[in-house]
Amino acid sequence: MALALACGRSDIYRYRDAGVVPDAGAAPDAGTDAGVPCTPGTLTLNRAVPVVMFVLDRSASMRESFGGRSRWSALTEGLAKALPAVDQSIAIGALEFPGGGSFDACLVNPMVQLAPTRGNVTPLLTLMRNTQPNGATPTALAIDVGGSAVRTARAAGSARALVLATDGAPDCNSELDPRRCTCVGGGGLCTATRCLDDERTVSHIAAQTDAGIPTYVIGIQNAGETALVRTLNAMAVAGGRPRPGTQRYYGVSSQDELDTALVAIRGQVGACVYLSTSVPEDDSKIEIDVAGQPVSFDPTGAEGWSWSDRRNGELEFHGKACEAVISAASAVITANVQCE
Repeated sequence: MALALACGRSDIYRYRDAGVVPDAGAAPDAGTDAGVPCTPGTLTLNRAVPVVMFVLDRSASMRESFGGRSRWSALTEGLAKALPAVDQSIAIGALEFPGGGSFDACLVNPMVQLAPTRGNVTPLLTLMRNTQPNGATPTALAIDVGGSAVRTARAAGSARALVLATDGAPDCNSELDPRRCTCVGGGGLCTATRCLDDERTVSHIAAQTDAGIPTYVIGIQNAGETALVRTLNAMAVAGGRPRPGTQRYYGVSSQDELDTALVAIRGQVGACVYLSTSVPEDDSKIEIDVAGQPVSFDPTGAEGWSWSDRRNGELEFHGKACEAVISAASAVITANVQCE
């Protein structure tokens, strides 16, 4: 019986408020490398090296108290606990947003502060400890810049993902109507850039997922906060890595919960993405086994396994297959390939 074994699934822009100016000539995953050839026989699949971009909300609200320290300090210390263990096994990058200094700043830097590479934990923590939260929350724009940077890491040899850590409602969309929108921040006259920018943010996260770059969503909240649950849930589902249950994002209201969430995400990133050094033209000519148990091919990505980047031999396990791969981390994963 086949083991129907669920884990879900560079163009750089310059932004000012909601303005978008793409750099000329940039294209996702551009390259001239040839696809992986077909070599008959049985081979062992190797886990891909994860490439993770931390997209970090440093808006003014991250100065609010969170268990005796600021939310920003809590996030910094949570990463200080979770990341050293994977400093040499995960290529880590970082983008802090916004990039401006005033409360109304909707700037997003056109380049990430840290390009993803191994050994980046100390530079990341230094960057965060030298940062003071300020500005608004241009989440949709930050997701685009972070995704573009991750796409420059070729899929062959890497499993790519974004980790969005935020405490605020996404805003900074000058095209919204302040007379009809949900205004964030409270008090004073609402402007377009203070409107809740949930629909655009969700669509930008979904676009990254469709491009093969999922997003884990961490919502930093005080106990009892519920105003953003619907928005954060929608963002997590669009990111392709939602938690099971009614709360789909990683909601944290204490330092311990934040630490636990970061460790859980650290363990999942790339856990179910593997590389094959042989790719047949016909998908029926490759059979995948996990610890001796066959896993069904499912091109929909719901269960079993599917190609996440066929050209580069990158495949991903889904559903119970992913769970089996994680629980049997030392298990041998093989592919039996026949060629035309």
